[in-house]
Amino acid sequence: MKKILCFVSCLAVLTSCDYFTREKEQLTAQNDSLIVALSEKQFALDQAMQSIADIQEGFRAINEAEGRVAIQTGVEGVTDAQRLKEDLQFIQQKMEENRKQIEQLQKKLNASGSEAASLRKVLANLQQELADKTASIAALHSELAQKNFRIAELDSAVVMLTTDVNTLQEITDAQHEVIEQQVTQLHTAWYVYGTAKELKEQNILKDGKVMSSADFNKNYFTEIDTRDDSVFPLYAKHAKLLTVHPAGSYEFTKDESKQLTLSIIDAEAFWSVSRYMVILVR
Repeated sequence: MKKILCFVSCLAVLTSCDYFTREKEQLTAQNDSLIVALSEKQFALDQAMQSIADIQEGFRAINEAEGRVAIQTGVEGVTDAQRLKEDLQFIQQKMEENRKQIEQLQKKLNASGSEAASLRKVLANLQQELADKTASIAALHSELAQKNFRIAELDSAVVMLTTDVNTLQEITDAQHEVIEQQVTQLHTAWYVYGTAKELKEQNILKDGKVMSSADFNKNYFTEIDTRDDSVFPLYAKHAKLLTVHPAGSYEFTKDESKQLTLSIIDAEAFWSVSRYMVILVR
């Protein structure tokens, strides 16, 4: 009888030990599963928090770029075009990155269920900030468009002003040229010297009168500028001035070989009566 009781007691102990072993294994497995689940949730939470941090950093960078654009466009007539272009491209790029990150975060939170409810408020704030920033960027682009229009008008005005100045310069140059021509004409005269035979052949001297014929050869004369030409060597020992010029405004002089030279003493007076000078030499 004692042997039977002892056997039963041992069997009970063994059965109890086997039960507790299985229970322990089940608890260990549940604990491991719980740890894995918590780890996964923590990882997902860390990812979400990193995404939120990246999005907030993106908004901060966008705000800085907006500030630079506002400063550049706020100074009338002073704009660093290349820097402005780079800042606008940077803003556009960052806005697109933030938009994609917010969409991805939205999908993750939707997949996580109600357990991620604490992050939904943060997501809502980010979505609102994205909407506000989109409106702000649109307003900035509108302002830049208006300023660009005004700048274009200014450029147009400058072009018109430059055209007017160029036209005025052309007119001034033309007027100056006309004045120069008039001044040159005022100081242009013609002279000729020759023997009686030579002058008659050119119809300059006819019937004892000088240039009385309308068909005298003007090409036989030499054109001069009265401001520069005042001395005329005649290469002759005898000479007579046939055209009328005030006495005292000129003189004849002889060189060592007794060759005559006509020198004009008072050009204004000399040419006041006639712009032609005809000298008969022999």
